[in-house]
Parts: sequence; structure tokens; C-alpha cells
Amino acid sequence: MMVRVTTGRKSFIEQARREQIVDAAIDVLYQSGFGAASLGAIAERIGVSKGVLSYHFAGKSELLREVVGRVLAEAAAYMTPRVAAATSYTDALRIYVTSNLDFIGAHRREIIAFTEIVNGMPPGGSEPPPYLEGHQSAVEDLTRLLEAGQAAGEFGEFSAFVTAVSLRASVDAISGLLRADPAMDVGAYGAELLGLFERAVRA
Repeated sequence: MMVRVTTGRKSFIEQARREQIVDAAIDVLYQSGFGAASLGAIAERIGVSKGVLSYHFAGKSELLREVVGRVLAEAAAYMTPRVAAATSYTDALRIYVTSNLDFIGAHRREIIAFTEIVNGMPPGGSEPPPYLEGHQSAVEDLTRLLEAGQAAGEFGEFSAFVTAVSLRASVDAISGLLRADPAMDVGAYGAELLGLFERAVRA
């Protein structure tokens, strides 16, 4: 029977193994899709038994939620300081779009794996969908940015909420486009998207 050891050394080793398992899950999801991402396939990717995965994760759902959490955390760590450094609300909107698209373009494998999870996990159950909280938070943050720009006189009159939902949907659509064409020009898509929404919010 495997027994957990809670020394600092063991915790470091466990964390490294968890990250290795998450990386393997991303690889399987990217290459083979949600349906093929069984614990057995993920374990085989790194040459361990399913029992090793079960030691670190309660099941497939927990592992996939860890993948989603990692991608969201890395995206936030990349985008947040860049948006915070903006010198105007117009600049903040521009950086919001460009940094989001830059992150997606640089992490295509993770984004496609993320999309496989979001689209593949069935609704219902005792837990909310893995992306629901992150999506709602993103829409709320973007709505506040747009409202602040309106209050400052930089943006015109429009529904900040509807615009935020529309922009998030346009960004989120890229993941599906990447699945169909992993080599798509994300930068060109982002430039068109930014131009569209800059015209839409202009005072």
C-alpha cells in the first residue's frame, strides 16, 4: 500500500509528479481528444501505472480540472500585469486583447487541451463546469473595464456587459479554430478583432 510522506522533500517530489501528470494529460488531450484521454492513456504516456495517477488525483475529473486551473492561472499571470500597466482605458482594452491572443498563440497545445475539456465534460453533476467560474470572472472584469472607460469619457454609449460577453466569445472561439487549424495566424485574427472592438467602443 502506498503511504503519503509529508516531509518537505516528499512534497516537492509530489508536486513535480503532479505537474508531470498534468503535462501528460495535456499531451493526450491535444493529440487524441477528450474521448481518448483516459487515466490509462495518460499513465502510459509517462510510463507509470494508473495507481500512480490515483495517488495524486482522486479521479479523471480532478485531473482535468487541474489542467483547466493551470491554463487559467498561467493566462492570468501573463495578462494581468500587462493590463494593469496600461496608461488609459483604451490602452487597457488594446492590451487585454493583444496579451490574450499572444498567450493563446504561444500556448496552442494547452489551449486545445483546455478546449477539449470544456467541450467534453458533460453538464450536470455535483460540481460546476470547470471553466464556468473563470469565464464569469473574466466577463465581470472586462465589464468593469469598459464601464470605467465610459465613466472617464474614453468610450461611447453601449452595453458594457453585452460588449464584454461578445469580446470574450470572440476570444474563446479561437480555441475551436485552433483545433481545426493548429497553424492558424492568431496574430492576424487578433488584429482584426481588436480593430472591430476599438471601433465599437469609440466615443
